[in-house]
Amino acid sequence: MKTTFKNIVTLFFLGLIISSCSTGTTPVPVPPCSSTNTIFNQLYANVVTLPGHQNNITFDTEIHEYTFTLSQNKTICSIGYQSQLAIAAVPYKMEIVDNNTNTVIYTGNHVFSSANTSYVSITPTPIIANQSYTIRRTMLLANAGNNFSNIIGRVVHQPGALVSFPQTFGIMTITGANFYQNGGPLVNMGIPYIDFAYY
Repeated sequence: MKTTFKNIVTLFFLGLIISSCSTGTTPVPVPPCSSTNTIFNQLYANVVTLPGHQNNITFDTEIHEYTFTLSQNKTICSIGYQSQLAIAAVPYKMEIVDNNTNTVIYTGNHVFSSANTSYVSITPTPIIANQSYTIRRTMLLANAGNNFSNIIGRVVHQPGALVSFPQTFGIMTITGANFYQNGGPLVNMGIPYIDFAYY
């Protein structure tokens, strides 16, 4: 009986020693990364409704990009895009550039659905309020079967005229766009549909 009691007391104190060695920190939960009706999607939809503007699959340049700011600190956690059917298995290069330092802060090669906009998770990428960033999609002509019709993408544009910038919705402002490389440049001729979600 004494031995059992002694063993219990020893185990109790051993447990106290082990628990006191732990850091006492609990992991911070990662917020959800919702791609439902994103701020970009709402901004894009508003531009489509402007007089003379159209939502088309067009602009056969290898690079489609737009420059933006957010008025709050956020973390981009996924990117949404729609592939062309003939190259649905070919990855697009997606990048986010900090324009203040001219530094690529995210780059990755991703495959997207050709049926609709699909989303891929990315390394969480912090965005600082009111700083300028560019989100860029690249599909090299050589990777697209050397067929210019495979490098087009969804764009809101105003045929025969420039899109007016800046365009703002909520905390997001798009300050310009560019379509270039193996075609173009087409500066401020439209906004490519490159969506992203943040928390």
